[in-house]
Amino acid sequence: MADDVQKKKMMLEVVTPYEVFFEGQIEKVVLPAQDGQLGVMPGHSPLVVAITPGIASFEVDGETKDFVMSEGFAEIAHYVVVVVCNAAEWPEQIDENRARSALERAEQKFNKSSTTEEQRLYARHAMRRAKARLKLVSEHKKDKNHRFME
Repeated sequence: MADDVQKKKMMLEVVTPYEVFFEGQIEKVVLPAQDGQLGVMPGHSPLVVAITPGIASFEVDGETKDFVMSEGFAEIAHYVVVVVCNAAEWPEQIDENRARSALERAEQKFNKSSTTEEQRLYARHAMRRAKARLKLVSEHKKDKNHRFME
């Protein structure tokens, strides 16, 4: 019975206000949630979860694909995961210098004494997203270099 569940796939749809970022059949997905990473496989119990800025990944045909996403939520059903977030990017789409600048701006805003609590919350999300973008770019570079060396 466990083999039947593992062989099955589920539908993943990642939607931003600008596009359907990804839509397809996958074996599993890992999402950045408030309390840490949330792994979902076919047959998962229904759930709605808040998503935080971070790196998400999914496996399709044995290959893992990573992307960075901003805050949002995921609605999980037995064989369907719908993620609605403000932004999502593949590693190749990330401008490393722009992400570094965004992190610096967010840190300055967060640490400024005149920053309101609401502005600090926004800056914290911006820092998380920029750090996730930089981490994904770094991991993607290492992975490319590792493959090149083999």
